[in-house]
Amino acid sequence: MKKILQFILIFVALHSCKAQSGAIEFHPIVLKAKETSLFSSQVDWPEVNQKFKALIAGQQSIDELKPGLQYLINSLGDKHGVFRSTKDYSIVVSYTGEIKRTEGYIKPDSEFINTVINDISAVFEYQLLENDIGYLKVLGIGPGDVKAQADFIRNGLIALKAKGVDKWIVDLRFNGGGNMEPMISGLAPLIGEGFIGGSINAAGDLLPFEIRNGEFYNYNRLACTMDANPKIATSEKVVVLVSRYTTSSGEMTAITFKGRENTLFIGEPSAGYTTGNGYDPVTDDLALVISKNIFIDRNKVIYKNRVGVDEAIPFQHRVALEDDNQINSAIHWLKE
Repeated sequence: MKKILQFILIFVALHSCKAQSGAIEFHPIVLKAKETSLFSSQVDWPEVNQKFKALIAGQQSIDELKPGLQYLINSLGDKHGVFRSTKDYSIVVSYTGEIKRTEGYIKPDSEFINTVINDISAVFEYQLLENDIGYLKVLGIGPGDVKAQADFIRNGLIALKAKGVDKWIVDLRFNGGGNMEPMISGLAPLIGEGFIGGSINAAGDLLPFEIRNGEFYNYNRLACTMDANPKIATSEKVVVLVSRYTTSSGEMTAITFKGRENTLFIGEPSAGYTTGNGYDPVTDDLALVISKNIFIDRNKVIYKNRVGVDEAIPFQHRVALEDDNQINSAIHWLKE
């Protein structure tokens, strides 16, 4: 019996050594993608690792590495995935693979994206449309001081509330994404208290978003300190405007209003980038920015693609507010 046990132990040890010697040595960038991608289970990692190594062999500069980086992003099947420069946050490569379009997809105008949606000089706007209707145009927000960015939006709420506003239009049609924290922090009193949504990762873990006393908690971490003002009742009506250009964190901001009482969505279904991206530096110059989780609303509805609307009205690209069909429909509903 003792000899049999010794034989078993020797066999296990030899088998273990053989397994270790044959273990795949993943490139650090591939390993990071494997460990963090929402779609990791759908990828043939040994094949991807082998081809990625071959594509970048002997390459040094970012330009030389691009074919390999492009291959890796496309292999994930992650339309939201990119590699960004850690120096200026610019996109080095982005997903160029096939994108499955759902029913009702409306092709965006690339010229409008380049000149309007991506206009970094554009700023948050707010105004009084009628005696008691406030309009807030929340644009995409890039890296910066979250508190200062959130204050721009919150101060708009405060100013409009001081003028007697109790009906609201939140315009997210021009929001191309970026950092959701100042968007949600600024709008927090309008979104409402408590659990407002969040995301679910590949393991099925719930990563909650909450508003506590007018402050946004992102996975239980306070995004930035904010006062609890202004006080906005859940009975106050809100129209959320979305379009084919509402993307990524703009979509998550829209989703935080889903399930809110007295709230109507008008416009077009959003762009469909409803996943939360990580930001993982993988070299001194490169960061891997890929989907790690998928968005849910306060009722735990999962948004696998686009954010839908209650009232479908085509987006007019360049019109004054008084001639905007979506704005006029919003005003009509708010006054009912």
